[in-house]
Amino acid sequence: MTWHLVAKTSELAHGDIKALELEGRTIILIRDGEQFFATQRKCLHQGGDLSEGLVSRGFLICPVHGWKFRIATGVHEISPETCLATYAVRIEGDDVYVDATPRRQSWQP
Repeated sequence: MTWHLVAKTSELAHGDIKALELEGRTIILIRDGEQFFATQRKCLHQGGDLSEGLVSRGFLICPVHGWKFRIATGVHEISPETCLATYAVRIEGDDVYVDATPRRQSWQP
């Protein structure tokens, strides 16, 4: 794992989304309550920019057509086989680190 310092916890309020580029990947950092998550920036539906989306009740909502993904897992709310790439996040003090290695949840029927 290669950790990249991407933000200070104090820079993001609940519901904030920050666009990042790490190792050539476009990623977003999301704050939901006191937790931080990272996922791919483009929606799987039509490539909508998720950095312009909304955070609501544990979901990331695409601004283009309203697709909802669980922030913690990247899994689509209705179609569990549809899943965003997520990235590991680590907090040290006020520093937020993200590993640029993509992860996907495994889908099991």
